[in-house]
Amino acid sequence: MEFGVTAISLASVALCAMPFVLTNRKIKEKKMMSSLNDIATTHHCKLTEYEIFGHYAIGLDTEKKFVFFVSKNGEELQQQYADLATIKTTEIANIGKSFARKEKIAERLLLQLFPKNTNVPDVVFEFYDAEVNYQLSGEFQSIEKWNKAIKNLLKSN
Repeated sequence: MEFGVTAISLASVALCAMPFVLTNRKIKEKKMMSSLNDIATTHHCKLTEYEIFGHYAIGLDTEKKFVFFVSKNGEELQQQYADLATIKTTEIANIGKSFARKEKIAERLLLQLFPKNTNVPDVVFEFYDAEVNYQLSGEFQSIEKWNKAIKNLLKSN
């Protein structure tokens, strides 16, 4: 009998809390999207493709060939961008620990954009950091998708 009451109580609390959790997520997504649009507008661009993924947002202007990235670091949003006319190539950096059974645990996932001018520093978008997000939840697929999209734009330069 006590188990049933406990189960019903927990289900009720979960149902009551659900709208607050969903509203909070929507507010965060709007903030990320607004920041992504702001940086695109600053560079006279318009987002033609974008993705909001919890702690980061990425977008492309496929016409002007710019990529924009916004990441959440604590309470602060960091904005980055790259003009793809200045980029030679991109590469995914999967930084992690390898173990004896040939399995690798990812600690950081980075998308590195290498400029044509070697005197200019690389542009690095951080998709995952194990110290900030404790579990991978689709970041591999996301980084591969955006790496491919950016490489396709670089080919058309």
